[in-house]
Amino acid sequence: MNARVWLLGVVAACIAMALPGASLAADAKEPNGPPAKAQGPYVVIVGVGEFKDPAIKPRPTADTDAKAFHAMLTDTKFLGVHADRAKLLLSAAATREAIVKAVETAVASTGPDDTIILAFFGRGTSTGDKPCFFTADSTVKDRGKTALQITDLEPAIKKIKGQSLLFMMDVQYKGGIDAGKEKIVEPSWGEVMKVVFGDNEDDNMLPPNRVMILGNAPYQDTLTKGNHGLFYSVISEGLGGKADQASYQEGYESDGIVTVREFIKHLEKELPNGARAIGKTDKEKELEPVIIGRGASKFWVTYNPAETAKVKKRLDTIAALAKDAKLTPDLAKEAVGLLFRMPKLKWSQSLRKEYQKLADGGSVDALQAARKVLLEGLKLPEADAEDFAKKVQPAIFELAAKYIKPLSRGELTAIAIRGLFTEADEPLPADIADALKTPKDLTDAKQKELLIACRVRLGKREDLDGDKGPDVTLRALLMGLNDPYAGYFTKEEWLRTQGQLFGRFPGVGIIIRRDAVRDGLLVVTPIKNSPAMRAGIQAGDLITEIRLEVDKQGKPLPEDATKVHSTKGMKTDDAVNLITGKAETPVTLVIDRDGEKEPKVLRITRNYVMVETVHGVKRDDKNDYTFYIDEANKIGYIHINQFIKVSEDLGTVADIKKAVAGLKKTGLKGLIIDVRNNPGGSLAGVIDICELFVGRESIVTIKERGGAGSSYTYKGKRAGDNSFPIVVLINGNSASASEILAACLQDHGRATIIGERTYGKGSVQHVEPYDDTEGRIKYTVARYYPPLGKNIDKVAAEQDPELKKKDEWGVKPDAGFEVKLTREELTDWLEYVRDLEVIPPPGKKPASVNPAKDKQLQKAIDHLKGLIKDKK
Repeated sequence: MNARVWLLGVVAACIAMALPGASLAADAKEPNGPPAKAQGPYVVIVGVGEFKDPAIKPRPTADTDAKAFHAMLTDTKFLGVHADRAKLLLSAAATREAIVKAVETAVASTGPDDTIILAFFGRGTSTGDKPCFFTADSTVKDRGKTALQITDLEPAIKKIKGQSLLFMMDVQYKGGIDAGKEKIVEPSWGEVMKVVFGDNEDDNMLPPNRVMILGNAPYQDTLTKGNHGLFYSVISEGLGGKADQASYQEGYESDGIVTVREFIKHLEKELPNGARAIGKTDKEKELEPVIIGRGASKFWVTYNPAETAKVKKRLDTIAALAKDAKLTPDLAKEAVGLLFRMPKLKWSQSLRKEYQKLADGGSVDALQAARKVLLEGLKLPEADAEDFAKKVQPAIFELAAKYIKPLSRGELTAIAIRGLFTEADEPLPADIADALKTPKDLTDAKQKELLIACRVRLGKREDLDGDKGPDVTLRALLMGLNDPYAGYFTKEEWLRTQGQLFGRFPGVGIIIRRDAVRDGLLVVTPIKNSPAMRAGIQAGDLITEIRLEVDKQGKPLPEDATKVHSTKGMKTDDAVNLITGKAETPVTLVIDRDGEKEPKVLRITRNYVMVETVHGVKRDDKNDYTFYIDEANKIGYIHINQFIKVSEDLGTVADIKKAVAGLKKTGLKGLIIDVRNNPGGSLAGVIDICELFVGRESIVTIKERGGAGSSYTYKGKRAGDNSFPIVVLINGNSASASEILAACLQDHGRATIIGERTYGKGSVQHVEPYDDTEGRIKYTVARYYPPLGKNIDKVAAEQDPELKKKDEWGVKPDAGFEVKLTREELTDWLEYVRDLEVIPPPGKKPASVNPAKDKQLQKAIDHLKGLIKDKK
C-alpha cells in the first residue's frame, strides 16, 4: 500500500467511526489532518527546450527538469499522484492548445481541498508587455499567435473554487532569441500575478491557498547546475524532504510532510545560496525567486520519505486502538490530525507528543490524564475575555461613526468575529454563526457578549495572549472592510511604519537593502542628520551583525533572548524590525567597509529621524541640495517624494518654501515639480503647497461618507506666487496628495502637466492612535475632488457606468504632453533615480539629475524654455 493510500485510509476509518459532537480539543485545534479528498491532487508539468524556429535558442534543461519533476511527484515516496492525474507535456507535445487543455482539465478534475500543481520550464519573452511562453512550434515573429500567452490560462484559473494552487515558472526571458530589428519590451511578472490571483493587487486580500513562485524575475537570468536548472535542483531538494528538516520545519521536529510555507522558506534561502555558489557574475549571484501568496496559504505539498515509516507506524497503531475500541472515535480522529501534521500552537504540540507516546506503546489512561491537564490549561478566565472585548469595541464604534461606507456596529462586530476565527485557523462555531446571521439586529450588549464568548471559546493560546488577541481581531476587522487603504498597526509595527506615513520616526536613520552577492545588508544611504550619519555610517557599508541590549521599548532583554543576529540570509523587513525601536534606546551595528580590514562596531542611540521629502538636482559639500536643472535659463527642479507636515516650520512645505525662495533670489524663471512615484501623504501639507502657487483659489473638496456626509472645500488663505511658469511631472505611481497637487494646478491653469496618467487614489484616510493597544487604526473617511469636480478615484470609476464610459479617473497629462516610458525605460529610470538620494561617502562625487536619462524631464525643460523665450 503506497503512502498516499494508507494515510487517507486511516483518516477515512477514523472519520467513519466519529460520533456526533466534537471534543473540546477537536474544536480548538487547527485543521491539520490530511483532507478526505474524493479526487486527489492534479499536476500539470510543462517543459519546452527544443524549438523549430532557429531564432529561439534551445534550453536543454527544460525537458530534463520537467521529466524529473513529473517522476518525483508521481513517485509514492513523495506524493504518488496517479498517472492519469499527472500530465507531462514536453517539447514535442507542448502546444499552446495542449497546455491550455491540460490546465482546464486539472481545474475541472479537482474540487475543494484538492491541490493543483502547475509547473513551467522553458524560455519566453513578451507580447506587448505581457509574458508569453514559447512552445515547440512558436516563432518569434508570430509569437502572439503561436506562443502560450499567460492570459490563455486565465479562464481556467478563474474557475478554481476552493482548490489549493501551487503555480511555478522557471522561464528564461533574457536573451536566447533573435528578434531582428524588433525591440522587445521586458515582460511584467505582475501580469502573471493577475492571472494567478485575479486583479487584486493588495497582498493582504489575495485569495487563500494560492502561491505563485517564479524562479527568477524577467530581468534575471536562470542558472544551470549540472544537468538541471538551479531552480529545479532547489525545489526538488525542498519538496523531497529537506524543507521538512531543522531550520525550515514548522514546530519542534519533522512531521513527514512538506508544507507550502516550509517549501517557501527553504527556497528563499537555498536558491540565493546556490546562485552565490555557481554564479559567475554579480548579476547571476543576485538571483532570487519571486514569491507571492505565502501569507494566506497553509496547504501541504509532498511527503518527507525520511519520516514516512515512523508516521505510518504510529497511525497504524492509532487505527488498531480505534478498531479494538480502546480509543474513542473522536480521540482517534484527533490523533490522526495531530500525528499527520505538526500543529501550530504549543498546547497542540504538547498534545501531539502525548499521542506519540501512546502510539509508541503508552497507555490510553496516561493519554487521557495528560489530555485532561492540557485542556484545563486552555480555559481562559472570563475577566480576560471581557478585557479583550473592551479593547476591540472602541474600534467598532469609531468605524461605525466615521468610516466612509455606512456599516452598523453589529455588521462590524460580525466582520471582527469571523476574521478572528479565520486568523486563528478555527471553524466558526455553529451557534456563533447563527447569531451573526442578522448582524444589524445585534444590540451593543449582545455584541459584547458575543466577543466575550468567542474569546472564551478560543481559550488560552500563545497567538492570542495579552494584546495579541485584540491585535489579531482589529487587523481582521480592518482587512474585512475590503478597503486596500484601511489597516491596523500594532505598536511594534507602528515604530517601523510611521516614517512612511508621517516622515518622522524613531530609529537610527538608514536606508538598507539586501546585498545578495555578499549575503548581508547594504546601506544605500544614511538619512541626513540622523543618528546613523552622526555615528559614521556611510553609503556602501555592509551590515553583517545586529546586536541588541534592550527590546524595542528599552526594557532589558531576557537572559535566554537572542542578542546577536547575523544578517546572513536575513530579510530586509526582519532587519528593519530589529534595528528600529523607541527613541533613546541603543542598538549596535557591525559593518564591513570597503578598503578596511577590520569590521567597525558602532553603538547607536536611536532618536527621531526626519525623512528628506524635498530633493533637488544634486548635493553640495554640506549634503544640501542645489535646485537649478538649467542655470543658464534659470529653470529650477524640485522632486517631492512624499508630503509631510510636522509643524509650520518642519515638513515638506517648509522645505519647498526655502527652496523656491533660494531660487527666486537668483532669478527663477521656470520651475519643475516632480511628483513621480510619490504615493501621497499629509492632506494639510499638500494644501499648503497648492496655496503657494494658486493663492486664495479653491484647492480641493472633501466629501464624507455617502450623500449624508459633510462637504468642505479648502481654499488658500493668502496670495499665491504667479511669477514663473510651472511644470508638474506625474506617472502611474503618483497617488493621493500628488494627484491633489497636480489636479489643482491643472484646473487653475497654473501648471502644465507632463508624463503619464496618475494612480487614481481619490480617497482620504485617517490614522488614529488606538490607546487600548497602543497601536494605530487607518481607515477611509472621505473622497476628494479637485476644483473642477472631476473624479480621481479609479475604483469609483470602475463601479460607476457613467464614469467608466468617460474613462474619468486619475490626473491625465495635458493634451500633447503625454510622455510614456517603455518597461525598459522605466527600469532604467528607476535604477538611475535610486542613486539621487544617496549621501556619498567622503571623497566620492554625488549623483546628479540628468535629463539625458529622463525623457519626461527633458520634455519639461524644453517646454519651459519655450515659455521663457516667448515671454521675452
